Amino acid sequence: MRSLRSRLLAGTAVGTAVLLAAAGIAVYLLVRTRLLAQFDDSLADKARALTLLVEQEREGIEHDFYERVIKEFEPGERPEYFQAWLADGTVLARSPSLREGNLDRIAGPADAPACRWLVLPDGRRGRAAGILFHPQREDRPRSDRNPPSDPPLTLVIARDTREVEGALADLRLLLVAVGAAAILLSLAVLVHVVRSGLEPLDDLAAQIGGLGEEDLAARIAVADAPAELAPVVERLNDLLSRLERAFAQQRALTADVAHELRTPLAGLQATLEVALARERESDAYRSAMADCLVICQQTQRMVDSLLCLARIEAGQAKVHAESLRLHEVLQECWRPLADRAHARGLHVEWNVDPQLVLNTDREKLRLILSNVLDNAVSYTNDAGHIRIEAASQDGRIELSVANTGSHLSQQEAEHVFEQFWRGDEARAATGVHCGLGLSLCRQLVDLLGGSVRVESAAGDTFRVILTFHRDANDHQTKTDDSDPIDVVEATRVDGN
Repeated sequence: MRSLRSRLLAGTAVGTAVLLAAAGIAVYLLVRTRLLAQFDDSLADKARALTLLVEQEREGIEHDFYERVIKEFEPGERPEYFQAWLADGTVLARSPSLREGNLDRIAGPADAPACRWLVLPDGRRGRAAGILFHPQREDRPRSDRNPPSDPPLTLVIARDTREVEGALADLRLLLVAVGAAAILLSLAVLVHVVRSGLEPLDDLAAQIGGLGEEDLAARIAVADAPAELAPVVERLNDLLSRLERAFAQQRALTADVAHELRTPLAGLQATLEVALARERESDAYRSAMADCLVICQQTQRMVDSLLCLARIEAGQAKVHAESLRLHEVLQECWRPLADRAHARGLHVEWNVDPQLVLNTDREKLRLILSNVLDNAVSYTNDAGHIRIEAASQDGRIELSVANTGSHLSQQEAEHVFEQFWRGDEARAATGVHCGLGLSLCRQLVDLLGGSVRVESAAGDTFRVILTFHRDANDHQTKTDDSDPIDVVEATRVDGN
């Protein structure tokens, strides 16, 4: 895999070479066109000068080509050539340099002669210019601009282009040399610019490579970081923050699980040690075994809750939606709690429309409602009030369970969804409430496509508000089809 540095250098070098090549070609073509235009103009001027040697007399066409022929039209090393034709194609005159050869008969008006490439009679490459002209009449002044009626003659003059081609060859060599030097120089500059420009990336890579397991609290800072690198640094620092929180939560979870398990295990050990300390009646042993069974059941509930949370977070949960009457499910979840509520003298107020229908997973909804109702019964003050109400609006159903006797402020209540969090810092309820209820409820509510929040005022009311879509199929989380969630019926919520 090529490095970013090599890609930048290669891409920039190729781009520079293409641009310089295009510029060089453009310059070459412009200069070539200009040189050829000047060369053709010189040929045309000489051709127009030669036309002055031809006159129309009464006896016919007269010319002085041979008497006044200039030296360059004589045979020699690099001669020039001319040839003149009458209107009927008869050769009027030809330069001595042509010998037995002929030029191509091309013609254009005197002010725009026809010019073209050709191979000269001696094999050299050259250019020719040809014009049509009317010879002067001896009885017609040169100032007369009216076109004569005599048929026009044709005159073609040609010469080699060695000087032009030599100049163009020098120009090509110069452009190639300058272009190559410019590419090499620009590449050297680019190497320095790219190296200095990528130094922040090297610094970033070095800092990331230096991070260890114990360095999650560190943050990356790149001096003079370009604007394009700032989002990367920001995202990396955000990732480090989230990793730090995740590891801290993992360590806290390990400590909390160890603390929660130590209490029931200590209770089991103490109960068994007392039972085995001396011989006892069978009823005493049965009582000790019953105490141990209660402790085991409480421990099992905590383990099941942890397993349930782990499966939800791993995406191993399925939602089996069905049409449910919310009032019936609430009554079903309340029956196991009714005796305990009555024994504590709690006043329960219901305001739930029996016709409210919710399309969702029955078992998961029962688990949510059982935890929320158990939480209310457990933490309402003696002879206090519990209010259960539900309403439907805009395709949503909002259910709230409120209880008096709260000792949490709103700021403290925001923590009730954290695992193993309790309102009592002394953990007086350890072994009775494991602190997983509302955390499990939130995960299940999210799984069903709903939302949950709490409202609390110290010394007043603690309220849990659940919001569900009427049809969970439109909003449920897409999950894996692996093992379904185990339903934990008796997990209690320790929010307040």
